[in-house]
Amino acid sequence: MLTLNRLSPKTSKRLGVILFVVSCLTLVAALTLPFVTLPLAGTARAGLITGIAVLGELAFAASVALLGKEYVNKIKAYVVIPVAPFRSFFLGAGVVVWAVATLLLRFVGQYLLVPGNTPLTITAFVGVAIGMVLLMNILYRTRHVRESEKLLAATLFALPGMLFDAGTLFFFTDVFPNMPASAVRPEADSLFAAWLFCGYSFIILSGLITIRKPNRPA
Repeated sequence: MLTLNRLSPKTSKRLGVILFVVSCLTLVAALTLPFVTLPLAGTARAGLITGIAVLGELAFAASVALLGKEYVNKIKAYVVIPVAPFRSFFLGAGVVVWAVATLLLRFVGQYLLVPGNTPLTITAFVGVAIGMVLLMNILYRTRHVRESEKLLAATLFALPGMLFDAGTLFFFTDVFPNMPASAVRPEADSLFAAWLFCGYSFIILSGLITIRKPNRPA
């Protein structure tokens, strides 16, 4: 920090802009690398992507410190973040539910999603649909979410899991070695992806459906 304070305003501005551009490039790289062929194993590739993401966060934090509040406010002017009293709650709940569900699938997923077992597959899809709708309605009532705000709450809840599951799907065999997508079970990853889409779809659907109470006669 002392070193940064010794820089001239002009140098600080230039360095801040450079670091901001670097942070944007690292974000693009972290999102692109999973789809690029690299001479790295799954664990090494995941470590590289994580390192690039952390580097981007550090570069962004340093750029904010160098550019100051004036430029931060200019950046904020281009970004519209929904403000709601339940925003942090539903984002946090989405992360927690994703983590719990991922851990459960890591240990018992091979018994829940079995390619070729039609009755079990139907049960898994119906179960996640009903479970997500019931869970979301409980959360809506817990936080006293109005009907007009349900879609925002549902989106905030689903967003963390959708982002994280992009990684779990790409590194499927590393994250879920109990459900190998190999010659023995070639459809395990596809079935898992379809099950995920089903769950997230019903999360969003729970926010789209508005329940109106019938008017009682006076």
